Amino acid sequence: MSAQTKYYLIWNKVVGKQEGRSFYIFKSGRWIEDYDRVILDRLVGYDPSEPEDSPYRFGSGSIMSEIDEIPYGKAKELIGGNI
Repeated sequence: MSAQTKYYLIWNKVVGKQEGRSFYIFKSGRWIEDYDRVILDRLVGYDPSEPEDSPYRFGSGSIMSEIDEIPYGKAKELIGGNI
């Protein structure tokens, strides 16, 4: 585990991680790159339902509440140790 690695719990069920500028989702027993921007969108509160020119498109508290940073030990426990 790198000091730069952060772990997240999304929607209280999906484990994700950030290594430097790269984001990954743990799915089907392995880490896959988060091409859908699930993690980053929640970290910045991106709300795609808002119009493009809306001041509420970014920074949405309800979107940001869908993700929590968790410690390494909790991430390891949730995914069965396959960190």
